Amino acid sequence: MWNNQSFERGGGYSNFGGVGGGGGGAGVGGGGGFQQSPGGFAPPSSTQAERKGRTRVQQIIACTVSQLLAAKQTEDVFRLGDIELNQVTLVGIVRQSEKAPTNILYKVDDMTAEPLDVRQWVDVDDMGNEGTVIPPSTYVRVVGHLRSFQNKKSLVAFKIRPLEDMNEITTHMLEVVHDHKSISKSASLADTSSTVRSSTGPAVGRTMGDSFNGLQQYQSQVLSVIRTARGHSGMSLAEVKSRLGGVNQTLIQQAIEFLSNEGHIYSTIDEHHYRSTEID
Repeated sequence: MWNNQSFERGGGYSNFGGVGGGGGGAGVGGGGGFQQSPGGFAPPSSTQAERKGRTRVQQIIACTVSQLLAAKQTEDVFRLGDIELNQVTLVGIVRQSEKAPTNILYKVDDMTAEPLDVRQWVDVDDMGNEGTVIPPSTYVRVVGHLRSFQNKKSLVAFKIRPLEDMNEITTHMLEVVHDHKSISKSASLADTSSTVRSSTGPAVGRTMGDSFNGLQQYQSQVLSVIRTARGHSGMSLAEVKSRLGGVNQTLIQQAIEFLSNEGHIYSTIDEHHYRSTEID
């Protein structure tokens, strides 16, 4: 029933071979819905565009099927409340699996709503493990992006794997509660902060202890630097420290550990090179 290999949200994303690349081409960006092609579906394009006036959740957010189905869509963006969803993770049981030449379609059920379609694109030139169909009655964890085609929501998975630890479902439900409580709190604080700044004039510079979008200032600085790395190997820890010469190196190391544990970054060629999960 529950296969026994846990998916660790805390620093475990490097096990996927990089969050930005799995699933046979489903990128990490927040692109639009399915595009039609002569053959039917085509993999969605990716975009890093930020939209003014909204708060985008950068870490992977634990969700239930019912929450995903309830998410509101504005243009190509799905939102829970005022929070834009970038990446989500779901735990459920495979009710049906169907393989096509370029993708695998699963129906995943977590008992909170009707089963959700989960589509995993397959690299036809490099099938590997991504081309293996997970059979029905297998519990899985899915990481991907929510999409809508002809008013029907589905999940484009850039990683789907069987579970092997029966405790994973309990952990996931706790993550669902924690993540959505944190999102609501962050949105509330952001609204309050915006109101204060608008009524009192320009805001003064932040201190190292201030929080911005759920991150401390020094954590946000480290993440911003790592985002500039476009190569597959990412950026070395030494380069990060060099670019942030005015930031205490101990704080930089702590920020690296925090960002890795929260799914903002992942290690690449070794434990001293990191890449943002937002970069394709």
